Amino acid sequence: RRRSSSHSGARALALPSVPEIVSMNAAVAPVAVRPALHAQRARLSSRGSFGCSVKVPARFQKGRSKKSNIATSAVFAAVVEPATKVTFPDTFDTHDGSVKLKCLGAGVRSKKIAIINVKIYAVALYVDVAQCQQSLRAGGSLLDGKFHKALLIQLVRNVDGKTFWEALDEALVGRIREIATNMATAEDASGNFMSAVAEAAEVAEELAMDGMADLKDLFNGSNLKKDSRVLINWKPGGDSDKTITGFDGTVEIGVVGTDTTVELKSMELARALFDVYLGDAPVSNDAKAAFEEGARRL
Repeated sequence: RRRSSSHSGARALALPSVPEIVSMNAAVAPVAVRPALHAQRARLSSRGSFGCSVKVPARFQKGRSKKSNIATSAVFAAVVEPATKVTFPDTFDTHDGSVKLKCLGAGVRSKKIAIINVKIYAVALYVDVAQCQQSLRAGGSLLDGKFHKALLIQLVRNVDGKTFWEALDEALVGRIREIATNMATAEDASGNFMSAVAEAAEVAEELAMDGMADLKDLFNGSNLKKDSRVLINWKPGGDSDKTITGFDGTVEIGVVGTDTTVELKSMELARALFDVYLGDAPVSNDAKAAFEEGARRL
């Protein structure tokens, strides 16, 4: 693992304090995660504090960190999630400064506790506009299109890292297994079973499950609380016939402002992560609708 050395200048909005810890566990039987057999482990980033380019507009800032060298004086457009009033920057730069991603919209993730819907976090989707437009015009979707995309999550309740991970684990395991099954049972043009594809599916599932172990380590060791931000940054690479997405790439996950991130090569896990918000059964219908509306306006 690689570890970075600087602290982030990213600051979250100051929302009213809510002291309680909210459980995000759904009332369904947990699914055991099968340990990976021989997949390559993820590595931690060493490019400086994670998400340092994700800046809240200056008028919402409470001040700069003494350790930060990121200027936040500029005022720019922002996207406000209506249910939580969380403000997301309209754009943010990638780590390498090669592209600026644009926010398509934002929504809220709520969970019913007793008879009350409790707001847990707000989530925004960012895309490379040119790549996204090209993919959508060619018949692609926000989920499966080959373009740079990112999810930015901001907590509006105190949810510790362990609880956040348990909810994520519950959402991902079934999706990963479904992806692996679909890969393993794929047939050729003549309807014949393809053993090579089935073997690739097994390796892909192992790699995804190994990535899950790294995510568990990341979030169990994270000091999450209200206003904490989690960034999931998915950047596609070259074409590949060995992945469910049809391309290779990397997905980087971390808590904004911390010095550790997990960088994964599993496109099956990457797709499962984004399927949580963009798939047929999203955890927030409002968020998915907002993302699709933003895509139509590109």
